[in-house]
Amino acid sequence: MLILFLILIMLTWFLMELARRIYHIVYLVRISLLFDSINSKEDLLFLRKRDFEYVVAEIFKRSGYRVRMSDHFGEGGTGIILNDILYVQARKERYQHLMEIEQAKKLAKHMRENGIYRGMLITLGDFKNNTKNFCHLNVIKCINGNQLLQMCKDVQSSGILPLFVRF
Repeated sequence: MLILFLILIMLTWFLMELARRIYHIVYLVRISLLFDSINSKEDLLFLRKRDFEYVVAEIFKRSGYRVRMSDHFGEGGTGIILNDILYVQARKERYQHLMEIEQAKKLAKHMRENGIYRGMLITLGDFKNNTKNFCHLNVIKCINGNQLLQMCKDVQSSGILPLFVRF
């Protein structure tokens, strides 16, 4: 009876894990299709926070980077790790928002704690001058909304579905 119960628990766990992975794959396909429909900063602004981060990750995937998402980034935030050597933090802010130096300091601290020596801050707005200076000194690249949109357009496909989506 106990063995049957353990088998039932393991089967339930396996099915839940399978469902979670299938959901994640469907979500990534949705992000890929959504990515190709982005034409303006407004399209990026109206994305949910999680979708925005995955769209930014898609830019780097299509640029040839090995991309990992991280749930434990800085002070509990999320982030993107490129090729295990570059930390990227994408912040979805309004266009008029100027990124404060504190966000760059948090990223620099997280980088130091993990032995990473290059970073990138991305925002839909822009950066204050002191933030840009701090980032330059700490090898953190600042990407504003206009640059992000251009990066997105540079790697968008020409309407061709990814190989794994074609039937």
